[in-house]
Amino acid sequence: MKQAFTLILIFTFGITFPQNVAIEDANKLIKNKKYESAIKVLNDVDPKNENPDIVIAKTNLYLKYFVTSIMHKMFALTDLEPDQDVMDIRGSNGIFEMFTFAPDSILNPLIDKYPDNYDLRKSLGYYYHEVHLKYLQNWLEPDSIVINRFFDNYKIAYDKGVYDYWSAYGLGYAYLMQQDYKSAIPYLEKSTELKNDYPSSYYNLAYAYLYIDQREKGIESAKVAMNLYDYPQYKADAARMIAVMYRELEDFDNSIDYYKQADKIQPDDYYTLKPLLDLEISLNKENYLDRTNQFFSIAPGNPTTYQDLMKMYWNYEKIEELLTFLASQHDKYQVDNKVDGNICFYTAVIQYDKEDFKNSKDNFEKSREIFKKVYESDHRVFEAIDSYTKEIK
Repeated sequence: MKQAFTLILIFTFGITFPQNVAIEDANKLIKNKKYESAIKVLNDVDPKNENPDIVIAKTNLYLKYFVTSIMHKMFALTDLEPDQDVMDIRGSNGIFEMFTFAPDSILNPLIDKYPDNYDLRKSLGYYYHEVHLKYLQNWLEPDSIVINRFFDNYKIAYDKGVYDYWSAYGLGYAYLMQQDYKSAIPYLEKSTELKNDYPSSYYNLAYAYLYIDQREKGIESAKVAMNLYDYPQYKADAARMIAVMYRELEDFDNSIDYYKQADKIQPDDYYTLKPLLDLEISLNKENYLDRTNQFFSIAPGNPTTYQDLMKMYWNYEKIEELLTFLASQHDKYQVDNKVDGNICFYTAVIQYDKEDFKNSKDNFEKSREIFKKVYESDHRVFEAIDSYTKEIK
């Protein structure tokens, strides 16, 4: 028995040692941004993709550091210089060696062979998670199936105690996609525990809290996300979410403050200024006319701008002020026929709703003449003008 036991130990060591060395060598190369060299080391030790640890290492390498991907079935990797980043060249033109590697086709047989290796499940979940994020509706299978697959594999691994911050985040994210906000929370909380500087875990946690009416907790999480985000759009999104929750708590001063912070981070964003203006009009803040001008200036040629303004000013019984504002814009935009036509048209709509039919008809006809310089005769705006003027007659 002693001799047999010794032989087994030697045999096991003989298999494990090259694998561990290869992974160690590959990790050193990855640290130095030599990604193509790293995959070649792993391929040399396991060319047939039969070793679970090597396959997991390959999957991570391809998904994190690819330069080009074809449906996440073929990948290009390259060695970078120390001052380069893979995101700077991802998707760019260049000549790169392509490696065929379909993680789902490789991992599923390994899962069947090693059913108790839940790292394989987590790795397969990671693959489908990345497919979803990169391809959305444009992959080989419907996105709903892809989401279910990364959820199912992550969940099996998670229930066996195999997870990291990203797989926990993926589970919470999948629950959010299903609008199951309550179920998402424990996984997103676990993600923040495992990595306390990943802002999207906090942001989505705040989103879940918002939808189960736990706004104080939502504000707390969204503030962390806002502080952690570097990208202005995401940082402004977090500030807007905080503003929404403060408004729902009727803490209007803080709501306005965070909308203003969002506007400072990402100036003149329509989705920041619209709720900010609505709030300032509702509270009769002295600067709401200036805010109206800022909001209007974002897209004065877009009919939605006028429709949103009309809704706000009608709601708060200030429609005469909107008419005055629109009249003040003619000189500024008289050289822009599209904008000037819209000013006349929506002035006429307001006057029609006020039953000021004479002035309404005059402005509809003005808008018709201006729009003739912009649109073909079959444009639907002329149908709208005709419809209103016929009613006036």
